[in-house]
Amino acid sequence: MPFLGASELRKLLKFNKIITDDDNNNAFNENRIKQAAYELSLGTQVYRTDNKDRKVEILSENNRNIDINPGQFTLLMTDEFVNIPDDKLAFISIKAKLKLKGLVNVSGFHVDPGFKGKLLFSVYNAGPSIITLETKKAYFLIWFANLNSSTGQKDLYSKNNNHHQGQKTIDPDYLDALKRNDMASPSAILLKIGEQKDYFDSEIRTLKNSLENDIKEKNRKVLNNEFFIKLVIGICVAIGTKYMIDLSITQLNVQKHIFENKKINQMQKQIDSIKSKIIPLQNTHNVIDKKNIKNNVTAKE
Repeated sequence: MPFLGASELRKLLKFNKIITDDDNNNAFNENRIKQAAYELSLGTQVYRTDNKDRKVEILSENNRNIDINPGQFTLLMTDEFVNIPDDKLAFISIKAKLKLKGLVNVSGFHVDPGFKGKLLFSVYNAGPSIITLETKKAYFLIWFANLNSSTGQKDLYSKNNNHHQGQKTIDPDYLDALKRNDMASPSAILLKIGEQKDYFDSEIRTLKNSLENDIKEKNRKVLNNEFFIKLVIGICVAIGTKYMIDLSITQLNVQKHIFENKKINQMQKQIDSIKSKIIPLQNTHNVIDKKNIKNNVTAKE
């Protein structure tokens, strides 16, 4: 099964309606032949899994570009129709410059004999950066190989068992499958991890602030309690000191009173002693009277 070279490919595409436009006119462009392949361009219909509207996007002169974000699938439809002859088998791929950016073709790699329609590429951005594509620009390659014999009518690609036949728009069935759930891509997972990290960081900060506030409040209460305890102790010390001073003064007064009482008692005893030794005045008068009488009697004699 030899592949067609550049000259054979040029003849095939130039004189046969293999590459056609929407009106079934031959859209062969000799400048699109690169080595043994022919370049196909991006059409106007695309679908991105991270599109908020979840619908097919239509590119135009005013909206020519499409951005494929990291970790996202995208459906890309060619601008050209491809008609594969009965005795040919085609192989398709995306250009190396897109592959080197991380864009991976995850759809089929061949086109069966008898296929007629636009090609639909399913690609995945496995790279770290956004990949931007522009409508009408050549991003795809197709090679043709000869079969040993023509494919029989019953074995040709047809609408009977193949819903891609004649396709010119993106089938809604593909969209339904891609809309069911969020993409579990590495970038999406990393984004969710980042969101969870931000959430837990916020919770940890909140908890830390709450703990710090609780500690500050408890420290404030401890300081208040310490101040209150010191105040109570100070008052108790003051009261105790005053009590001791008053007690000392009372004891001094009591001792002074006892001393004065003793002194008074001693003086009283001395007075009593003196009184006991002094002759009563009446007795003294009697003695004097008696002495005077005696003296008078003596003088008369």
